[in-house]
Amino acid sequence: MKSAWNLVGMGLWLLLLIYLIWMVHDMRVRRLKLLVTEKRSWSWENMTKSSIELVIFLLGLWGMGYTTLFQDVSQLNPKRVTVSYQYKPLVLDTSAADRSDYVIVKTGNGRKPAQYYTFYTQGEKDIVPGDSATVSAGKHPINLVASSYKWNKAKVNQMEKQHQKAWVGVIETTYKKNFLNGIGLHAGRLANRFTLIRVPDHSFVKQTTDANEQ
Repeated sequence: MKSAWNLVGMGLWLLLLIYLIWMVHDMRVRRLKLLVTEKRSWSWENMTKSSIELVIFLLGLWGMGYTTLFQDVSQLNPKRVTVSYQYKPLVLDTSAADRSDYVIVKTGNGRKPAQYYTFYTQGEKDIVPGDSATVSAGKHPINLVASSYKWNKAKVNQMEKQHQKAWVGVIETTYKKNFLNGIGLHAGRLANRFTLIRVPDHSFVKQTTDANEQ
């Protein structure tokens, strides 16, 4: 478990489950009581009570479900997350005999093919999905996709000069360990990771597909 605060969310889910069991039992008991005492299976009073109990359960289920599964980190209060930055120089991939590349872009097959970017830094090989990364090969290091994030301009300019426009920047957003994040079982967990891959020009980017490897 990333943080003990997530026990708060686990406890709330457990309470919701207990409430569901109690609600079903209470509805059954009231219906049986009607059958025994009044010789009928329903009444407006009984239906109203059951409806109120069901609405309370559905609201609780919606609130916990949204908080746990569908929370958009970009819409959260910045005080609930921490943002960290990493900048590393790229290393040329010289495994091919006829060329050297900084990035290999692999595109899958199918109606909605997924892309993956492979690149090397000092002593490491990284593969990142295309929906959380971008390759910048233009005049400006921060392209349109990456511009939605806040970058340290001084550090970016430093990387541009020191590493000849061949570097990678990674932004990681992590939920803080606190009560509010614990409700959704997110405390201490990674919320988002975005990778900016900077290359001098597109000639250092190699395109491949699954079909090419077969």
